[in-house]
Amino acid sequence: MLKVLISYDMLPGKEQECQEYFVNKLAPGLTKIGFRISDVLYTMWGESPQILSGGLVDDMPAAKKIFLSSPWTKLVDGIEPLTENFRVRFLQMEEN
Repeated sequence: MLKVLISYDMLPGKEQECQEYFVNKLAPGLTKIGFRISDVLYTMWGESPQILSGGLVDDMPAAKKIFLSSPWTKLVDGIEPLTENFRVRFLQMEEN
């Protein structure tokens, strides 16, 4: 299993638009291409990314299928103008 983390900071003055994009476009769009966001964290103070969301995929081939796809690129194109420090990371989960 891989944990996928998507993090970013919302641009000042674009917070409402960014949150609406996330809820109405990004999350549903990811669901359509096979990825479900399972958690979202909001940082109120400190140096961490303002938004951190995550979910699980089975393996790296599944992650590549989702995150190298044309629909994913279109979703990113929609949120990037509203954010800075947009980043996607993949973490290998340990087997128990």
